[in-house]
Amino acid sequence: MKNEMKEEDIRQSLKSAFDKAGSGEAPAFDRVWASAEAAHGRSQRRIRTMVSAAAAIALIAVTTGLWSLQQAEPGDDYLIAEALMNSTLWAAPSDSLMPEHQFDIYQEIPFLIESTRSQEGTLL
Repeated sequence: MKNEMKEEDIRQSLKSAFDKAGSGEAPAFDRVWASAEAAHGRSQRRIRTMVSAAAAIALIAVTTGLWSLQQAEPGDDYLIAEALMNSTLWAAPSDSLMPEHQFDIYQEIPFLIESTRSQEGTLL
């Protein structure tokens, strides 16, 4: 019974709203155009306001960041890292696999071992 009442109420309210909307004539073009221009102007002002606010917030953030960088003193972490970088020596991991220094080819000429038979040349 209650569902029938609700359904009937909905049907009546829709019928009355439809009758109100259908009874009038279409609005004049000038009035619709003026309304659209006003809505466009409001949206443009809203966009300009939001862009201005975002720019102001960005400017404040950059200014605050630069000011805090000027005020900051290097902490212990920076000093320790600087000391480590200036006092440590780096060597490639493969350096231990290289053979020991035998001779400098640009400064010393190696002694070539001769063969037992002098006619055959040197051993390489």
